[in-house]
Amino acid sequence: MKRIILLIAFCLSLSVIYAQTIDVIHLKSGFDARGTITNRTESQITLQTENGRVLTIDMSDIDSMEQEQKAFDPRALIGRWACYKANGERDARYDMEIIENEGFYTVSYKTMLNYVSYDNCLLGFPSQTPNNTIDADKDIEVEDGKVSYYFYQVEWCKMNADSKRRQSINLIQYSCDIDLRYIDGKLKGSIDILNYYHALGCEGYGSVTSSLNDGCGTVFSDGPGGKRNVYFVRY
Repeated sequence: MKRIILLIAFCLSLSVIYAQTIDVIHLKSGFDARGTITNRTESQITLQTENGRVLTIDMSDIDSMEQEQKAFDPRALIGRWACYKANGERDARYDMEIIENEGFYTVSYKTMLNYVSYDNCLLGFPSQTPNNTIDADKDIEVEDGKVSYYFYQVEWCKMNADSKRRQSINLIQYSCDIDLRYIDGKLKGSIDILNYYHALGCEGYGSVTSSLNDGCGTVFSDGPGGKRNVYFVRY
């Protein structure tokens, strides 16, 4: 007999989003029941269907059972994500938010971090909080739980002028490729820093560039920054 597939209305739930496999029960009547087996005895099986219904099925009514890989639902990626290095150290520079609208997905992140200091121009996370930030948005393609995008960020810290010293500026800018995959409720992957530029302008100049053009200032780094493993969790 040709099997008739029992159509079950789809209702989005967290259990459905995060499930990686789905249980398929082939009934002797020719119907198929699909969902997640929540309890099993010698005589009965309890199945939670994809729309949240709970079915109790007698073992005597079952022809066969199998598991199939569930297609990834990209809506599992929607939300705010905090970045951590592989060793567990927090790195808020790469925090992001994934947004969905009409089936299109966008990643939002901080593209500029501005600091103002009267004491020093040290840059770093998470000990310092920027005075101002500027956001950037990028359209991304989401396929089979994979997320990839190009990331560019600028950090700069301006030393305010006071009676003892004049203004100086510390600048860091870097570009990188971020490749992630959704695994067990987290986004895991790597950040490949294509270029990392760090320079310090002399006191009295309005920008690092003008300071360097005059032969004053220091370039600490200008080149590839290496590849590091990272993971993202929701916050």
